[in-house]
Amino acid sequence: MYSFNSLQKVYKSTCTFPLIHSHSLVLPYIYLNQITYIKALNLQNYLVKNRIENKLGNVLLLVQHPPTYTTGRREKEKSENERIRLKKFGAEYYETLRGGQVTFHGPGQLVGYPILNIRNFKLSVRCYVEAIEQVIIDTCSTYGIKAKTTKNTGVWINDDEKLCAIGIQVQRYITSHGFALNCNTDLNWFEHIMPCGLQDKKMTSISKELNNLKNKNDLMEEISVEEVLPNLCKSFGKVFNCNVVSLYELNDEKNLQLKNAILNF
Repeated sequence: MYSFNSLQKVYKSTCTFPLIHSHSLVLPYIYLNQITYIKALNLQNYLVKNRIENKLGNVLLLVQHPPTYTTGRREKEKSENERIRLKKFGAEYYETLRGGQVTFHGPGQLVGYPILNIRNFKLSVRCYVEAIEQVIIDTCSTYGIKAKTTKNTGVWINDDEKLCAIGIQVQRYITSHGFALNCNTDLNWFEHIMPCGLQDKKMTSISKELNNLKNKNDLMEEISVEEVLPNLCKSFGKVFNCNVVSLYELNDEKNLQLKNAILNF
């Protein structure tokens, strides 16, 4: 089992995008709207188990969550005190097996859980994380937002404002957990934590950054998850060099089985 969300990158990247692989890939995605974090976690565990056993194929799960704080492995010893404190604000709190420290999930945030066999894409774990970062950067560019990576994992607007958190888990080449992209998230939720354990850093959103680019007299915009979703899927396909298609549009036996497994979970 491999978890990744190192606070600082200490390597020189050798990853190139879009990915180069020898065969045409179709990646189904499904948007489940808002579901609880624990249901999404249990669904991921179910899909990973079946993907390892090659009973189900790759899939990109896209969701929103009700207000929820989660923490990764390295914060486990502090989790009980944090759970009590953060639940007082009206949010749920869960420990996870992903890499990284405490973060927030809530309405207005597009959360992606790719359940993929990284061998299908000829990816190392490190390059997989960088590919996810590149997907987010490309998505932001469709709104004229210049996002970037820094020495810290995730996608940033500058060295101090983070737009998207990334924390993954890999078991026998199968990925789970993923990314959380702030679209029109209520950023006040992040004021109760030190996001991802990074001191003196702030969270931002696509809506906030887009409005920062406008003149003061222009109408403010709210960019919803539903608006960002098709752009993200397009960027995912571009970076991963695959055809990202709604699971509802795929009617072959393998994908019908996958769809039924997810919807009936």
